[in-house]
Amino acid sequence: MMQGMVLDERLDREHTAENAELVARAGNGDQVAWDRLVDRYGEVVWAVARAQGLGVRDASDVSQVTWLLLAQHLGALRQPERVGAWLLGTATREAYRMRRLRGYEAPARA
Repeated sequence: MMQGMVLDERLDREHTAENAELVARAGNGDQVAWDRLVDRYGEVVWAVARAQGLGVRDASDVSQVTWLLLAQHLGALRQPERVGAWLLGTATREAYRMRRLRGYEAPARA
């Protein structure tokens, strides 16, 4: 879990001020701001789902749900500058939910 916390902190460190602005703009319907968020964090959301051992189809579902939840909560984020950490946590929860729903085996640990 410690590694996840470190990733949370690193994820937003270099984009703090810009993230808050992008979240505000995306919340007001700015498609360019939304696209920047997706470009910045899309691979992270995908990687979280795949790291949980999900197949491509289920990882895609987790990714879509994660972005949908962000769209629904843009105006309610307490720390919009930490949107990357929010996405990481949400994708992780959604991947766990999908694993339970689909009855996946636990991912192998190295």
